[in-house]
Amino acid sequence: MKNIAIIQARMSSRRLPGKVLADLCGRPMLLQQIERVRRSQKIDHLMVATSDHVSDDPIESVCANENIDVYRGSLDDVLARYISAADDYLLKAKQPSNQRLNIIRLTADCPLIDSELIDHILKVHDENNNDYTSNNIVPSFPDGLDVEVVSYEILSKINKSASIKSHREHVTLYIKDNQHLFKVGNVVNDVDLSMCRWTVDEPEDLEFVRHIYEHFGNCDFSMKDIEAYIINNPELQKINHHIGRDEGLLKSRYIDTLLASKHCSLSHQAQATAKLLIAGESQLLSKRPDQFCDSVWPSYFSRAKGASVWDLDGNQYIDMSIGGIGATVLGYADDDVDNAVIASIKSGVASSLNCTEEIELAEKLCRLHPWADKARFARTGGEAMAIAVRIARAASGKDKVAFCGYHGWHDWYLAANLSHGDNLNGHLLPGLSPIGVPKALAGTALPFKYNDLLSLETILKDNQGEIAAIVMEPIRNIVPKDDFLLGVRRLADQYEVVLVIDEISAGFRMANGGAHLSLGLEPDIAVFSKALANGYAMAAVIGKAKYMNAVNETFISSTNWTERVGPTAALATLNKIEANNVPQRLMDNGKKIQDIWRSLADKHDINITVYGLYPISGFSFDYSDSQAIKSLFVQLMLGQNILATTAYYAMYSHDEQMIEKYQSAADLAFGAIAYCIKNNNVYDYLQGSPAANGFKRMT
Repeated sequence: MKNIAIIQARMSSRRLPGKVLADLCGRPMLLQQIERVRRSQKIDHLMVATSDHVSDDPIESVCANENIDVYRGSLDDVLARYISAADDYLLKAKQPSNQRLNIIRLTADCPLIDSELIDHILKVHDENNNDYTSNNIVPSFPDGLDVEVVSYEILSKINKSASIKSHREHVTLYIKDNQHLFKVGNVVNDVDLSMCRWTVDEPEDLEFVRHIYEHFGNCDFSMKDIEAYIINNPELQKINHHIGRDEGLLKSRYIDTLLASKHCSLSHQAQATAKLLIAGESQLLSKRPDQFCDSVWPSYFSRAKGASVWDLDGNQYIDMSIGGIGATVLGYADDDVDNAVIASIKSGVASSLNCTEEIELAEKLCRLHPWADKARFARTGGEAMAIAVRIARAASGKDKVAFCGYHGWHDWYLAANLSHGDNLNGHLLPGLSPIGVPKALAGTALPFKYNDLLSLETILKDNQGEIAAIVMEPIRNIVPKDDFLLGVRRLADQYEVVLVIDEISAGFRMANGGAHLSLGLEPDIAVFSKALANGYAMAAVIGKAKYMNAVNETFISSTNWTERVGPTAALATLNKIEANNVPQRLMDNGKKIQDIWRSLADKHDINITVYGLYPISGFSFDYSDSQAIKSLFVQLMLGQNILATTAYYAMYSHDEQMIEKYQSAADLAFGAIAYCIKNNNVYDYLQGSPAANGFKRMT
């Protein structure tokens, strides 16, 4: 086994040009470093790898005068320069191309490098038969004493595999980002000195190193000698203590991700046209591009399958975002559901008669929910909620509704903001405008807080005999506490109020049916949509007969509620959910995603708050410019072919490989965000507009 040390050097440093040949105790810094490296007992050959740019001619000249082997290659593709330098050595030394060779990677800005440390890392590398060994995967040595050993064989492999700019510029970064592919070793110091800065990137660094050399008089001193000197002269650490570790690496490592963007001209043209022709730009607020990153979010899709989405320009993304706003619980264009729908279309979608699929669906929903006797169908969640409230009012003969959380755009709900414009703050969107809602409805919708029985009981007492229904989601972002749900049921019974549970978002994710089933809550009426038909328009209101029979006394009717596609899709979806235990997979995947967010936030020292059910998760950046950071995250993930935001709706089609890709992409994105937060330059890299304030729920 041969050991060859390759020191990469260039004159065109961004922060301190010409530093590698700066004067250090009467000699160029590069030569002082080479002298220290040559004290190694294990290195067989040393060479300098510089670029073929004219600016690096002085490096070749200085090395030639000292009879130091030099290889010149690409300025920016340092990985190619390294492997070519190794090939050049093998050629000149007349060694076979299959020669077992260790390459010791060093950089020319580390004049305090320790030869004994080099030998120790080489020893660990060989004894453990590692592919790669260093002392900086988990840093514990001073910045500037980094040593990396990689076999020639592995370096050749990553030269063929590495494609992004940062992996070409930083020779071993591909290995660090893909450690699971290699046998990797990390040497740890007895004492953690990772916050010490002994490298040269800034003028202050050069001043610090000059102090060290001037004290010792030559380059014959060790790491321990430096450590002892600094302990006795603590003022030395103040010279360059304000500069962070690996600043240059951090910037270049994440720059590809920061600046990554997709060619989305057709998608953005469509977006511009929509702003002119479509009132409100989008039919659904949650899909409007300003909720993500305006001018960056692709907005429109050409096709979707499984967990993949293609925009109008042909860019393919893994969708790890809002999953059709939670509607496509199985994934896009599910074959089982689509085939059932296609068959129904071929048999006729509508006629003067009714389809039997609605009977089958009613039977299935009532079987899944034994407390329910009857069903009524609609095609959207909002209208189904309006139906449920109408039924409750008709059955009770009362007008007012006590509610918690978000339940749609209809008059019965937005009426809460007629008397006080901030009544809905904290329930979803602050300041939802009730313009267009009859003022006569003021005082008919009364909000209470989740997990706050007293606030609900106060409403019921103050409006005794006037409350038709209590409307709420069973669970959302907050877990029920202190038997809250049982308390709600008790109050509904005590005050003779219809308990309506909104399962539009939670249904079929925690359990095969409503989330209330797993929470031990028996409602009087429950409402379903979203996941019910895997993206096809379908909604259901189920309930106890004594309430549902009120439909016979009030007028609730619509032509398109009788079409065949919705019930057919719902039956196929429910059958697949039941056969494949879909909720368990959604829960498992959601937990994995939440764990990824938390671990990456810890790794990159970013403050976030994670919330929500596992299958409907979210997180927020805990900073004053959180919406801009959110949009930057969206941009960073898009650049890596991942459709993502700070929310995640689990889909059955999300597999382990997709979650692993998401984790790798999010790791780079969080790293880039950490870099921007630290340098206060989020807006410098944000290519679109900060996201508008999004949904905020109390349940």
